[in-house]
Amino acid sequence: MDIDLRQLRYFLAVAEELSFTRAAARLHMSQPPLSQAIAQLEAGLKTRLFTRTSRRVELTAAGQEMEAQARALIAQAERAQQQVMSVGAGRSGKIEIGATGTILRGGLAGWLADYRRHAPEVRTVIYEQAPALQVKDVLEHRTDISFNRTDLSFDRSVARHPELGCTLAWRESVSVILPRGHRLAAQDVVALADLAADEHVMLHPESSEFARYLQKSCVEAGFLPQVSQQVVDSQSIPSLIAAGFGVALVPASTARFTSNDVAFRMVAQPLVADVYMIFRQHEQSPAVHEFLRWRAECARIRPAQETPITSK
Repeated sequence: MDIDLRQLRYFLAVAEELSFTRAAARLHMSQPPLSQAIAQLEAGLKTRLFTRTSRRVELTAAGQEMEAQARALIAQAERAQQQVMSVGAGRSGKIEIGATGTILRGGLAGWLADYRRHAPEVRTVIYEQAPALQVKDVLEHRTDISFNRTDLSFDRSVARHPELGCTLAWRESVSVILPRGHRLAAQDVVALADLAADEHVMLHPESSEFARYLQKSCVEAGFLPQVSQQVVDSQSIPSLIAAGFGVALVPASTARFTSNDVAFRMVAQPLVADVYMIFRQHEQSPAVHEFLRWRAECARIRPAQETPITSK
């Protein structure tokens, strides 16, 4: 026979009260339908669950086992219901995120720690990837969100994809990183044109729109950078500068994880290294929806702030 949760709850009410009258009152129903439901349950199980006399109701041995099993089944059903509701509300599940090491260490790790406190049952999985690959993986549903310095409104390579959405995560400026003994290290602010004679460690132009933006900014300042090394992620640049490979333009947060062998200085031109969230416009995952909703609420309460620079 098929036993439904309603029958189990009726049975438990009688088992706990050991009275059909009290159980019916507790269930807000009349006694005859309750007695009929219990009789149907016993008939389906082909066993007596209660012994009844004019004065008392008692559980049989089978009834005692049924009580234990009914409690376990109802508890399991309630847990399943809560889990399904939690997934549907975005409070459970998994979010797969693409980011560069610079972004992860420069601010994203703190974001995700905050989100774990907000939604502890949501698992976040991080993939360190080049920005161009991040966008491709979001499009192809291998990841859910990309954190990178690509503003879709300016990147023609991804603007062709109307299914992608983009929103500002946080603001950040560009700094110049110099060897400690560099001729410009004594200055607090460095003009971009003053770096024309130096060799540059550059982000690979194929790795991201941000890399192309930095290269274009140098050209607009009047020089084409002399490239000594090309890398995919900014976090590898400080060690190359310390080793004497020239100078570099980097996101200001790179200063958080470097040594005293280099100096970070502000750039006179207002160059930006803002970080954006890129996601699918018609995302189906409730967990991703909840993450985006949470970030939008946080941004409403605390507008996106610029990442602080440590320069000395």
